[in-house]
Amino acid sequence: MKPNIVIGKIIGAHGIKGEIKVFPITDDPDRFYDINYFICEGTEFKITGARKHKNAVLITAQTINDRNAAEILKGKYIEIRREDAVELQENEFFIEDLKGLKAYDTSSEKIYKLNDVFSTANTDVLEFKNDCETILLAFLDENISEINIEMGYIKADMSKGVKS
Repeated sequence: MKPNIVIGKIIGAHGIKGEIKVFPITDDPDRFYDINYFICEGTEFKITGARKHKNAVLITAQTINDRNAAEILKGKYIEIRREDAVELQENEFFIEDLKGLKAYDTSSEKIYKLNDVFSTANTDVLEFKNDCETILLAFLDENISEINIEMGYIKADMSKGVKS
């Protein structure tokens, strides 16, 4: 397992004083008020302020002092150390732990890789890829028969997905 957990993506700068605009990649956007740091590309930043703004969180960090410094971080992900992550309930997973799992199609003999997870208004969507195709599948109990992080695999019924 990776030592850090991604909790957001920097989508831009806000204002001229260096606030970064972060799209939360977490089930609990209020999480940003409980942390005092984030890591971006191996550098740790001390958070001095956080507030909601539309569908994003605006974060002020100690060493990001102007718009130019904030703009440089656009498109990058912010992480926290795994030990500072929220405790998961049964059958909950960190997205970072799912990415890269070998995926076995229960409706055929095909093998995929779980490439990414997208959050939508209704449910998360899993993106599976192999050399020939990409399949998008709703992350629902009826589509997923097994997830084993320790063994590195997921079993899913790809026939219920959409080829893209």
